[in-house]
Amino acid sequence: MIKNEKQYRISKNKLSELNDKLTVLESNTKKTLSQNVVIASMQNIKDELEAEIKSYEKLKTTKQIQLKEASIEQLPQLITEYKIVNHLSNKEFSKQLELKEQQLQRYEATGFKTVSFDRLISFLEKINLKIKIKIT
Repeated sequence: MIKNEKQYRISKNKLSELNDKLTVLESNTKKTLSQNVVIASMQNIKDELEAEIKSYEKLKTTKQIQLKEASIEQLPQLITEYKIVNHLSNKEFSKQLELKEQQLQRYEATGFKTVSFDRLISFLEKINLKIKIKIT
């Protein structure tokens, strides 16, 4: 998942470079088996990168997060999505969460997996995201 503008710009540049390399590789009319495998692999990477870019761009143009039902594993992702949707810098967002900016960066780098459940809930409360737990 792309988490900020810097990652977005880097991803766009990587996609452009990947497209250029794919164009060169695909222009060869006599490809070996290994070249075909490389092309297929690069195409998969390109597809994943395009999907991540599209997802980030969609979040940037969304007015609010509209998620009706999600698994508990998705809670940390909601925090990052909230930041993107609300066009918050890490500095602004860390202030809202009452964290040091560097700590927010560490949490984001690990996908908030190192955050305790209590702290995660407090973050959700600070950004005014309400959750309901449904046991099935």
